[in-house]
Amino acid sequence: MAGNRFEKIGTIFTRATGLLKSGAMKPNDKPLWYDVYEAFPPKYEPFFGRPAPKMKIRQIFYPEDVIRAQFYKKYGSQGTARLSDKSSRPTVCQLFVKEYERLQADGNIPEDQLMQEAALALEARGIYLDRSRVPPKVESSELRMDEERLPSSNIDSEKLSLAEIFKNSQADESK
Repeated sequence: MAGNRFEKIGTIFTRATGLLKSGAMKPNDKPLWYDVYEAFPPKYEPFFGRPAPKMKIRQIFYPEDVIRAQFYKKYGSQGTARLSDKSSRPTVCQLFVKEYERLQADGNIPEDQLMQEAALALEARGIYLDRSRVPPKVESSELRMDEERLPSSNIDSEKLSLAEIFKNSQADESK
């Protein structure tokens, strides 16, 4: 606040009040929180020297946090997260948690097999968590059969040079 380095002296409210009274800060430049703080001051004035209250901090865990931790431990990260992505497309982990919870709600599967069954259910939808279980890609022999079906060109593409292309284009133009 205006080059002030006295964080330990007073509160931010008293420093802002001092700046307003002295004219160093114009009333139009006053922070948004100032009027709210003035109307509703805290019960205990916040200042640097006040000791922190002795409170037991509760651990906040949701049931899906445990599932998520097991997922990342077993399968690792499934790629980068795009925070700028505007779509509401769920991540692979979110899909896994939903599938896990759905299977858990059914109650037909024992607790120790839920992780494996949820992964298999995602595989049925085409999402492979384990790279070793991805089906093999189309073999090159099938690709060759597709190439044979295409109409063949009168120019041999394997032995083609720039000079030959130029000669062929000149010959086509003269016809």
